[in-house]
Parts: sequence; C-alpha cells; structure tokens
Amino acid sequence: MSTRKILVVDDDTFVREMITDVITSLGYEVVQAENGREALNKLFVLNHIDLVITDIHMPELDGLGLIDEIRAVDTDTPIIILTVNSEMATAIEAIRKGADDYILKGSSINETLPLSIAKVFEIADLREDNRLLLKDLTSKNAELEKLTFLDGLTGLFNRRYYDLTLLEKCAKAAEQNEYISMIMTDIDHFKLLNDSLGHPYGDLCLQQVAKVISRIVMDCQGIVARFGGDEFVAILPEYTPEKSAAVAERIRQKIMSTVVIDPESGQSKTITMSFGVFGIQPGKGIGSEQLLEGADKALYEAKKQGRNRVHLIPYKDIALSL
Repeated sequence: MSTRKILVVDDDTFVREMITDVITSLGYEVVQAENGREALNKLFVLNHIDLVITDIHMPELDGLGLIDEIRAVDTDTPIIILTVNSEMATAIEAIRKGADDYILKGSSINETLPLSIAKVFEIADLREDNRLLLKDLTSKNAELEKLTFLDGLTGLFNRRYYDLTLLEKCAKAAEQNEYISMIMTDIDHFKLLNDSLGHPYGDLCLQQVAKVISRIVMDCQGIVARFGGDEFVAILPEYTPEKSAAVAERIRQKIMSTVVIDPESGQSKTITMSFGVFGIQPGKGIGSEQLLEGADKALYEAKKQGRNRVHLIPYKDIALSL
C-alpha cells in the first residue's frame, strides 16, 4: 500500500513544521499549504490527498470556507480542524459543515494529533469498506436478477423475461405506430429425437438451435427467449410480418445445415424446425395476447402442412378468430 498523504494547512510556519514533524514520525507523507486557497489548488492538482488538517483562521480562505469548498466536491476525504479553547464554538460549526474531528493546539498536540489521525483514518477505512461491500452487493444483486431472466440450459432469456418484454415492446410499437412481429418455432419431432438418442443429446440440440436463432435475431435487433421445452420465440420490433418471415427462413435454412454430434456416442443428426410468423400494429384492443395467439396459430399451420417450413398468417386472415 502506498504511503498516505496528509495536507497540512496553516498560515503559521512554526505550527506547520511542528505538525509536519509529528506526522512524518508516524510514517505519513506531508504536503503543506499556507492558506485555504493554496490548499484547494494542491487538492485539485495532486493525485490524492488522504487527509486535510487545517487551521480555522487564515487569510484569503479560512478553515470554514475551505471545508465548504472541499465538501462541495468531495464528501469522503477526512478533515481535522486545528483550534484553541476560545474557538470551540467555531470548531463545532466546522464539524457541522463536514469536518471529521478537531484538536486543540498546544503542548499536548504530540499526543492528541496521532490519536485523531488514527481515528479519522479508521472511520474513513470503514466507510470505504462499506462502499465496496455495497458495490459488490449491488453487482451480485444485478447478476442474480439477470440470472432470474435467463434459461439455464440455452443461455437465452426465459419465459419470465419474455412476458415482461413483450408488453413493453408492444406498448412502444403502439406509441410509435410501428409493426411488431413474432416468430414462434420448435424442433420437428423433438420427443422422438429425445427418446431415440437420449435427453443429453436433446439438450445439445437445444443449445445448438439457441445459438443459431440468437445470432440471426440479434442481427435484426430482436429478442429471443426459450418459451418452454423445445419451443422458442423471437420478438422483432419494427419488423413487418413479411420481413420477419424472411428472417425465419434464414433461421430454418441455417438449422437444416447444422449437424449436431453427440460427444459421447459420436452419433450425429441434422434437425429441422417449423416456424410460425405473425405481426401486428398494436392499438385499439390489439396487443401482446393477439400477437402470441397469431404466432401460435401460424406455427400450428406450419406443422399441419408438413413441418420444416415457415408459415405466415397475415393479420387480416386471422383477426376475426382472435
């Protein structure tokens, strides 16, 4: 740890030197200033001051003014006030303004100053420790909150995040009178694949599929979530249904060319997926529920028509049934 640096401020050269002797004997580095204005300049120019020890009565800028100036930009650096018995009311005012301690000038300063320095540094260290702990706790809470929105297997967002985000994106689309579209997809005959090659292989397929979908949808500024089981949804703000269908087709073709190899058995298999696409312009009673229902119906039609295909249902063809 680097040597702590203490700024001593007093217009009396004898007092400054006396205090400097005490401080250097404790192993600290000392910087001197004759008045508050010079002290401020050194505070701003020097790399780091760990403690300010200042007299109250000084020309140009006195101790109380110096405290005001420091605390306006820095609430952490400890400040010790030097005073005499006749200035106790002023010393108390200095404490109210943000000084951390005060000591009396006099023959006992060799004993009181080291105690005061130790005390304010201990408090400053505790304050810094608390700040670091709070920062760490905040970071961990943010990470924990993030994990509550992620699917553990694929690393994609989960259903909980999807539910919150879809409402938000639909509301924004309504405000801006923009389209919002959804792609709903699942792996063709996934149960048969799981039963024949085992769940670990099925999990590997889900992970591979998640990577493909995520890369393509993220390029479109969209959001992907694992909806449940082998089902995934992509939300595409500002995308028309037709444009979203083209995105779904890119995903479908990429999935068809993806070979999933089981690292244990060496078995490999290509997989296919079915896609349902639906889009709306939210407003007038049309929102997230209709978007989800439309995409679900489109996926059902894709499966009904033979799977491994993209099926788009125009809104006008489904509006009456939603």
